[in-house]
Amino acid sequence: MSARRIRAMVTALALAAAVCACQGTPVRFQTSEAAGRPTLPLLLQAKACGFQLLLFIPIAVNDRQARAYQAVQAQAFGRPLVDVQIKEEWTYAFVGTQYCTTVMAKAAAS
Repeated sequence: MSARRIRAMVTALALAAAVCACQGTPVRFQTSEAAGRPTLPLLLQAKACGFQLLLFIPIAVNDRQARAYQAVQAQAFGRPLVDVQIKEEWTYAFVGTQYCTTVMAKAAAS
């Protein structure tokens, strides 16, 4: 194999690895319309963060929405969630950027 062909293969593999690493976890927010607005709502909130090192290397960035939503569901202890809200924020650091997702919801009090 020639050096040119090996270089092309390495470049293709590196590009494929980079594209696969940028895949996120889709999140479907399950809210209960039947529950309506709870009379004594339990206010829930959870935050999950990730870091983009050197603006190229994602560290726990792609699944932060799913982690925050799972934490809110765990706080609800099976109660139906209503009025789910999501808030995104980021903070620049010298070596990268921190991305945070906050999920807020109301659960019917039992």
